[in-house]
Amino acid sequence: MLFDPHEGLYIFEVTLGFKVDGARQYSTPYLVQADDPEEAEEKVFEYIDDLDIEHEFWIEELSAPYGIEEYTEHMEESEAKSYPLLGELSEEEFKDFFAF
Repeated sequence: MLFDPHEGLYIFEVTLGFKVDGARQYSTPYLVQADDPEEAEEKVFEYIDDLDIEHEFWIEELSAPYGIEEYTEHMEESEAKSYPLLGELSEEEFKDFFAF
């Protein structure tokens, strides 16, 4: 996964909360690239608002910031699969994940 430094200096892992039939549910983490935690939160809510989904979402957890190189190196060293970048998910992919 390639990150664009113009999109933000840091990578944040974000877990979303939402309700289904009154029960609290949580997403797997997504990545958001931003310059600070406030901008990361703004990007998450702008993305969700743009989808015009009737369900309520909130940020359940926002990680500490990772430098782009630090995050990339960690993923390569651990050979772990990176979480998807929220801004790169299509509306259909997002809705499919949450079964909307």
